[in-house]
Formats: sequence, C-alpha cells, structure tokens
Amino acid sequence: MNKISWIGINAKLFLYGALSVIGLALSAANGAVLAHNILFTHRLLSLFGVALFAVAITTFLHVLTDGIRKTIIYHRLGVGRAAALQFILRVFGYLAIFFTVLDRIGIPIGHLLVGGAVLGIILGVAAQQALGNFFASIVLIVAHPFAVGDTVTLVSGALGGRYDGKVDDIGLTHTRLQQEDGTTVEMPNSTLLVGAAITVHPRSKAREAAEALAKQ
Repeated sequence: MNKISWIGINAKLFLYGALSVIGLALSAANGAVLAHNILFTHRLLSLFGVALFAVAITTFLHVLTDGIRKTIIYHRLGVGRAAALQFILRVFGYLAIFFTVLDRIGIPIGHLLVGGAVLGIILGVAAQQALGNFFASIVLIVAHPFAVGDTVTLVSGALGGRYDGKVDDIGLTHTRLQQEDGTTVEMPNSTLLVGAAITVHPRSKAREAAEALAKQ
C-alpha cells in the first residue's frame, strides 16, 4: 500500500483555497449578482467571482475528502468507512457551497435555513441510534484502538458476552468481526466505544508493515 503524501495534497488545497477566497472577495466587492442599482460591469465581475468561488471550493472539497479517504484506507480503518465518510463530508460541503452561492447571487436563504434546521431536528430524533454509532465511528477513527485485520477479544455485557475473532471491516455504524468458527458478527460502534473491553492480540504482519511504512 502506497504511503499517502500530504505535501502534494496540501499544495493543491492551498491553491484552490486561495482561488476560492479571491472569488468570494471579488463578489463581495462588487455586490450581489441580482442586487439593484449596480453597474453592469460590477454585475459581471460579481458573477465571475461567484463562478470562480464555486469551481475552486468544489475542487478543494474533492481534494480534501479524497485525501481523507486514502488516509483512512492506508491506516486499515476500513474501505467501507472511508467511502461513506467521504460521501457524508461531500454532502455537507455541497450544502455549504450551495447556500454561499445563493447568498452571493442575492437569493434569500433565510427560509431555506429555517426549513433545513427543522428537518435536521426531526431527522436527528428519528435516527438517534444511527447518529450515535456514526459519531462513535469518528472517535474510533481518531483513537484508532484497532484496525482491519487485527485479531481481537471483545467483552461486553451489552453485546451478550465475549467475542474472539478478526476485524473484517469497520463501517460508519457497525464493526464486522469474523469469529474463529467462521461466523460474522456486526457490532454497533457506539457499544464498542463505551460498553466494551477490547484486547488486541499480537499485531498482524499487515499492520506491522503499514506502521513501518508510516514511520519512513
């Protein structure tokens, strides 16, 4: 597995971040595109600034999320988790870009924000358990107590006792453990985080090779 180079990624992020700031500043200096009583040239400059911002910040988002996805895969934290996290980050990023562009064009977004907030509260209550597993997954990404391929022992009363096996995948809501008898168990990440004792057995050759590459 190739080592992830954040030097090149950071250079791209700096370039596209600077272009997005320039575009936003150009739009702000000339007023909203649909604003009344502004010169035609100012309207064109503002429109150009909005377009520059939209293209640059979207590219920035893609470069950033792609780098995060590759880093998660490199550290053997699960391909499924990497893809899902990349998708979620891009969705939130697209929403932020969309509202910013509407604001710079001159389209009121107050009602959209209120409606979105109400919808977010409703969805948050309805998907409380799923959100708990999602945020637990984020903590597991940062803490990195185990990786895909590790042989572990999990002891948890909430999960019904003791489990021994190999970590097959770490998703955004559940971790998949393949037991010694060949059966597969899906375990909620929130339970693993707060209600389980985890023992990682002698590290696999795959993890040792990945950590050796990371230290180079």
